[in-house]
Amino acid sequence: MMSISKDHKIVITGAEGFIGKNLSKALQEYNIWKFDRSVNSFFDIDSMKELINDVDMIYHFAGVNSGSGFQPTIQELNQNNVDATFNLVKAIEKFTKVPPLLVTLSSIHVYDKTKTLFQEDQDLAPSSTYGMSKLTQEVIINKASKMKILRPLIFRASNIYGPGSKPNYNSALATFCHQVINNEIIPLYANGDATMDLIYVDDVVRALMNAPHFEKSNHSTFNLASGEIIKISELIHILGEISGIEIKTRKIDSDMVNFNICKKRFDSVLSNFKLTDIKEGVRSTYEQI
Repeated sequence: MMSISKDHKIVITGAEGFIGKNLSKALQEYNIWKFDRSVNSFFDIDSMKELINDVDMIYHFAGVNSGSGFQPTIQELNQNNVDATFNLVKAIEKFTKVPPLLVTLSSIHVYDKTKTLFQEDQDLAPSSTYGMSKLTQEVIINKASKMKILRPLIFRASNIYGPGSKPNYNSALATFCHQVINNEIIPLYANGDATMDLIYVDDVVRALMNAPHFEKSNHSTFNLASGEIIKISELIHILGEISGIEIKTRKIDSDMVNFNICKKRFDSVLSNFKLTDIKEGVRSTYEQI
């Protein structure tokens, strides 16, 4: 199912990042414009004039990630996630006549981790500065929507993985693969019972390409996840089977966080959406680290 017109002007920020590269490849036959840091700056609104002028759709992925061994400062998070988004909105307001569809990737880190089920309409309570920066980003976008500057579509993503993801930056699985290849000891938090919801990058791209279908629904915010959790110990077992390596691990007695991500909204739009098998996804990731 695909409804993006080839006549539409599509802008991708963060086009050289993990998600941006994969989406750019999938949309290479379309009229895509990439945010170019040698020409465009989020801190010089006029530098975005040609890029943003009369744009139909913007995929906004530029920003700073956190986790998997990478911990940016509060200043980096504010500048790249909050200030950059605010200035992008100002550029949209200045250079577009018709409000474009703005698609952005938020995070499940906006949720209250003491809850066992993450649903889009529940009260939000980020437990980290990264989660707070993503929630602030959402607030800016939703405020701009109320001001008729743009049409919002926000995906709160779980752990995205796959070929092209970076160890110690944007993928816990990529970090595990890197540790296995380098014969490093993998820490098993909560004694291996810590869990993740993993979604393969190709599945994320397919969902993003169906943005117009999501816009037709009654909601503008969706969880983007597999809806299934896997224990770290189970994931390491799969990696052991794929790699043929006896993986070194160390159990760590830490707090256990139990959660499930509700994807009923997502399924109401794409009811027959098939996810990549976890073993197939792990194998593809491992082979390209």
